[in-house]
Amino acid sequence: MKITKRELLICFITFIGTLFLSWIFLILSSCIPNAKIQENMLKSALAYAQEDAFSYCDGNKMNGVADNYADSIWLNVAWYMGKGNPILSTLDTQYFDGGEYGENIGLYLAVSEEGIQPNTDYTRYWHGTAGFIRILHLFTDVNGVKVIGFIVVLILAAVMILLLMRDKQYLLAAAFVLSLCLVKVWNIRFCMEYQPAFIIAFTLCILYLLFEKKGDRYLLIMSIAGGTLIAFFDFLTTETMTILLPLILVVTIWAKREVKLSFTENMYFVSSQGIAWVSAYAMCFLTKWSIASLLTGENKFVTAVRSVENRLSGIVSDGSEMSWWKQILAAPAANISILFGAQERIDVKLLIMGIFLIVSVFVIGIFISSTDKKNRDTVYILLILGGIIIVRYLVLNNHSYMHSFFTYRGLISLFMALFSLCILKLEKRKR
Repeated sequence: MKITKRELLICFITFIGTLFLSWIFLILSSCIPNAKIQENMLKSALAYAQEDAFSYCDGNKMNGVADNYADSIWLNVAWYMGKGNPILSTLDTQYFDGGEYGENIGLYLAVSEEGIQPNTDYTRYWHGTAGFIRILHLFTDVNGVKVIGFIVVLILAAVMILLLMRDKQYLLAAAFVLSLCLVKVWNIRFCMEYQPAFIIAFTLCILYLLFEKKGDRYLLIMSIAGGTLIAFFDFLTTETMTILLPLILVVTIWAKREVKLSFTENMYFVSSQGIAWVSAYAMCFLTKWSIASLLTGENKFVTAVRSVENRLSGIVSDGSEMSWWKQILAAPAANISILFGAQERIDVKLLIMGIFLIVSVFVIGIFISSTDKKNRDTVYILLILGGIIIVRYLVLNNHSYMHSFFTYRGLISLFMALFSLCILKLEKRKR
């Protein structure tokens, strides 16, 4: 697929249009008077004031941890968006930190006390979900918001399954359900922070399934929109699945239909889609920092870049710096351990079991590629797509280690890729 100047222009318009409409939505939501949402916001603040920053909602397993700390910040930011100029408040995003009492108490004080000013800059994110938080707080508190978000996730997952079954992709539908179970998707009902990435990812999967026959250009536009939306609405949780899941589905379906079987064709397709997604994702953040710096007269890049640097390095364990090689390995080790039910970030027994299972499926994939010449190139592509989440853990090693109790869910793309390899082999044997 050769991209023309006209198509590049369409891609640029897609990015600008998606970001502009998202920002308009956030501005309009900030116009809701805080007095209208204060009662429910106070209920939410009281609910979190009685909770620790992180709470175990599924026994003592870390894959059931709820990040009350992040949810409190989100509510706090959403509250202050309703104060002052709507345009500026959605750009110069801030919240009130409760200091020694923590963010949960800080939220309660911000909502319940008059005249408390925000004291913590949080401009590095767009905080797009704050718009939904403000709207939904007209009717319910944070517990209702979490229930509504989870119901939306379930509805979108059901639509995905129905679309796959409509196209007689029964094994792919089963693989999707099994992947959801492996990452215990039902535990995202405990935390607002975990839900936007799943909502965006499943929406994009549905759109890819609907438009994959119309041509790569349609999918490229959706990749750009997806990269923009996940940067706008997410808190850096499981962002990679918004591009990896749709690509894995499309590549597998094309292989079954014997479309684009060559490695070159598939690699060009997934790399162009990936570049579009990454470019939109990065530009969304750069646009926020640029406009915020321009309107506030402050250099918002300083704190944002410092935050990026922190997520790339500096894992701290028991108050001491890890050696570089432990630091690199700790992130994937923690995510795999937690996937299999660890009660701490790294459980050696569960880690060994997890690595054995994952490597076994990779070996099966390589075996398939050596015995199935027709699908060999597709197998290589799926192995690459499946392995990208591990690269994410290595690159964002600090973030992936410290927040492994939710970043582990990104492994859903690895499982979908590995199951897809098995599906291709099974269906070849049937033929």
